[in-house]
Amino acid sequence: MVSKIEHKNRTGCPIACSLDILGDHWTLLVIRNLMFLDVHEYKDMLKTEEQISSSILSDRLKKLECEGVIASIPHPDSKRRKLYYLTPVGKDLIHLMMEIVLWANSHLSERLDIPAEKKKLLEKNPEKFKALIQDKIQKWEEEHLY
Repeated sequence: MVSKIEHKNRTGCPIACSLDILGDHWTLLVIRNLMFLDVHEYKDMLKTEEQISSSILSDRLKKLECEGVIASIPHPDSKRRKLYYLTPVGKDLIHLMMEIVLWANSHLSERLDIPAEKKKLLEKNPEKFKALIQDKIQKWEEEHLY
C-alpha cells in the first residue's frame, strides 16, 4: 500500500493530492460533523452513529489541523477541552460535500436517513440548502470565535 506522503511526491494530480488529505471516510465524516451536524467537540464526535474510535478520531483531527482544513479553540467551559471548526479551506469543501449528498440522494435514497424537511429543500433548491448551511456555520463562528 502506498503511503499518503508518497502520493504528494509522486504526482501533481489534483485528485491524488486531494486524496492525501481527504481520502478516507473518517476524514469526510469529521468534516460532515462540523459542516452539517453542528458537532464541534471531540466527545460528541465519538458519539456519532458511525462509532469512530478515539485513536482514529484523534489522528484525523490532528491531520486536518496540520493541513489547515480545521482549527481549534479552547472550550469556554474547560481549557482541557477544545472546540473544532472549519477554516476557510474547510468551508470551501461545502461544494464537494453537497455533491456527495446530492449524488447519494439520487442513487442511494432508500438507504438514507435525511429528515423530510431537509430532503425536500435539498431536492427542490440545493443552493438554498447550501446557503442555510453556510449561514449556520457563520452564526457558530460569530458566537464562538469573535
